Amino acid sequence: MEQQKRIGIIGGGLAGIFAARQLVTEGYAVEVIEKSQSVGGRMATRRIDQGTADHGAVFFTVRTDELAQEVDEWLEQGLIRKWFGDDFPRYIAVNGMNQLVQSIARGIPVHLNEQVERIVSDAPGLQTIASEETRTYDAILLTAPVPQAYDLLEASPLTLVESDHARLGKVTFEPTFVGLFEIQETLEIGEVGLLDEGLATGMLKIVNNAQKEVSATPLLSVYMAGDWSESWYDKGEDATLAEIERLLQEQLGPVTIISRQLKRWRYAQARDVFRTPYLKLDQHPLWLAGDAFLDPKDTSGRTRVESAVISGLRVAAAMDAHFKAVVTEQ
Repeated sequence: MEQQKRIGIIGGGLAGIFAARQLVTEGYAVEVIEKSQSVGGRMATRRIDQGTADHGAVFFTVRTDELAQEVDEWLEQGLIRKWFGDDFPRYIAVNGMNQLVQSIARGIPVHLNEQVERIVSDAPGLQTIASEETRTYDAILLTAPVPQAYDLLEASPLTLVESDHARLGKVTFEPTFVGLFEIQETLEIGEVGLLDEGLATGMLKIVNNAQKEVSATPLLSVYMAGDWSESWYDKGEDATLAEIERLLQEQLGPVTIISRQLKRWRYAQARDVFRTPYLKLDQHPLWLAGDAFLDPKDTSGRTRVESAVISGLRVAAAMDAHFKAVVTEQ
């Protein structure tokens, strides 16, 4: 009887978790390695006193049959609800976006707070090397943002062919700052708690998490545009927060701020996307996937929650097909 194949997935965002779930279903021994203290990636939620604030993805939309099927199940389970929009609904997770990923990841082995420093060829498989742990796999899926993934590959003693460098080296991301403000007043922002038009220069959107019904207390998530975030990236947290607060007060009028926090997303939105849902290295059993890897039929042209989900499902199918083909050849 053939030994169960071991697959390591670096990155516990949506692409990694969906790929993991699918590969577990197909009978593989899967482990997710995540550098943070929780899975979810940009499906991020933060507890602030008695409140809850989403500070990554604000909502998600559905264009594909695959995600539509998932959404029907999530609605039935009470994990998500429609926020607004009838013809093109925007969906949110009931207890914050991160809770949805936590639910999907339940039962999948995950190593948290572990940063992979190198990947080493261990023919016919690969090894991941972190500061205190070495793990051996038959294949690896790398779902970190492409610039981070490329840095890891270049720091690793792996064979990258010219086409690998050409494809991976061209992708850049823009950052996003998100200011989280606990306020005293009960405010209504827009019709549903989202304001994304007529904002001060540099502001992308303001979300009222209480109005969104994910927070019991008034918490605002203030998203800054990519160009603004890039220009402020090295100016220090205190100065950056002060400027976001100034713009917020200018936008809304005087509000009483109880507490403030800043979240930096270094890789928030891909400036360049792949028109393929995944890539495989030429010389190694190593695949790359994530929200910057778009299905050719995706007309949005941008990184989204759905693009991460579809990328994860497609790469899982490709890895499964790869191993089944190897067995057939033997």
